[in-house]
Amino acid sequence: MNTQRIILANGDPSGTVQNFLGAIWAQAGLDGMLVAASSDQPTNGKARLIERAELIGEVNPFSPLMTENLAREIPRVIDEQTGKRLGVLLRPCELRALVEVAKHVPVNLENLLTICIDCLGTLPLEDFEWRAERGRTQDSLTDGAVQFARQGGILDYRHRMACQICAVPGAQLADLNINLLGLPVHQHILVQARDTGTAERLHLDQITSGEAGSEVVRQHERALEQLTERRQRTLERVVKNLAEDQPHDLEGLITQLEQCGECQDCMVACPICTVDFPERGADGHITRQAVVRWLVSCAGCGMCEQACSSQLPLATIFSLIRERMDEELGYSPGTSWNTPLPV
Repeated sequence: MNTQRIILANGDPSGTVQNFLGAIWAQAGLDGMLVAASSDQPTNGKARLIERAELIGEVNPFSPLMTENLAREIPRVIDEQTGKRLGVLLRPCELRALVEVAKHVPVNLENLLTICIDCLGTLPLEDFEWRAERGRTQDSLTDGAVQFARQGGILDYRHRMACQICAVPGAQLADLNINLLGLPVHQHILVQARDTGTAERLHLDQITSGEAGSEVVRQHERALEQLTERRQRTLERVVKNLAEDQPHDLEGLITQLEQCGECQDCMVACPICTVDFPERGADGHITRQAVVRWLVSCAGCGMCEQACSSQLPLATIFSLIRERMDEELGYSPGTSWNTPLPV
């Protein structure tokens, strides 16, 4: 069976994805699905385990708000729901984080169906709150973003810095990848299964509208290529403008973390630190090895920066340092389930 399929959207991409998730629920025999709760109140936008398929209608699959990385919740939910067949709907940075989390601690993913969806970008929390106070809802903000999916998303400068410099916004590596970027999503959406076995097991031929032509796939790939180039240029620009008093290398970052004292908000928000918290040595100082193990798995979600009370540009700092570590160690986080951690 062809693993690349299309779903006809009939002018309603959000409803189409919701209906598709409902069909997947039935085909996979799921007992629940972990999603980011849809809410116009940011404090309520945390992870939510829905246990009835009909509640998928409340899920905003293209939400412009991200308040936590769902990968941090997955080990806990799997432990609490032992033996149950679960699905999880993830952004690309959340899927990358899950790949890395599973390398830091044992996580039984056997009964977990991963579903990843292209990211159209997310707003800074304060920007979302400002818009919400003026009557804008998640749905209206989502509609604005979806309108520009074919062009690779709405102008990046509106988004969190982590989104502006994210070079991998496309869904990949999941059991099911739902692709929007570069496509006329009010007409059709691309679905790609991990492999033929997954496509057959979920009966994609029965719940999609047909095979995806090569041009549809190529449209999506071209959009990703253009986004990667654009965001690399953005990263180069923000790194060039990074203040001299900010960390530019690993040693500088360790010094900065020491100066932060007892504040560990960035680590608490990080999905990697949730399962492998950077330890301090006998002298009470954070160790270089601990920071290396943390950053080598950085998924670039930017939750650290969003949590930082000192408003440090952590997304830029971490991207700069991780890029240098990638070159040194030959390891890119979240790109393979099988490649072991280099440290």
